[in-house]
Amino acid sequence: MGRLLFRIARLKIMGTFVGFILAYLPFLVPVEKIIQNKKAVSFKHPSASYTNHVLIIPRKIARNIFCLSDEDFSAIIEMAVKIRENDNRDFVLLINGGDRQEVMQAHFHLFTGNLAYEKALFREAGIICSPSDKLFWEQLVYDLHDLIKQNGVSETSFSLFIQFENNADPLVYFI
Repeated sequence: MGRLLFRIARLKIMGTFVGFILAYLPFLVPVEKIIQNKKAVSFKHPSASYTNHVLIIPRKIARNIFCLSDEDFSAIIEMAVKIRENDNRDFVLLINGGDRQEVMQAHFHLFTGNLAYEKALFREAGIICSPSDKLFWEQLVYDLHDLIKQNGVSETSFSLFIQFENNADPLVYFI
């Protein structure tokens, strides 16, 4: 059932519908929720590509991450950290945009497992920044368009990786 719903959600016309359901009728989504609050809902990806692949989706209609407020984005980062807090493995929070975004509702992928491929991409892309406090996350959201342009990345096709490693500040990369 989850895979069928995922295929339906991938239809471009369905993005607004997915956002509406998550914003106003999340109980209709037939998945086991990991964490949910007023700003977002998280659940295991119905068509997982990675080990421990979790989706975090804002509970509002938002075609992409640029439609999210600073408060929404911060709530999603906090949810990702909370999901990760009792796990000692490294995690990545992945945000796809433009052509790389399959479902036209803002969503975030949180995963762990063998991250060798992603780490190779990170080394190629180079570290954009290493945040150390909550102010960074607010600034990241505020300056996301500028950060994308400064790093020669197109808003029409990008991936933003936030790598969470144990005992280290997260690292942020654009590809």
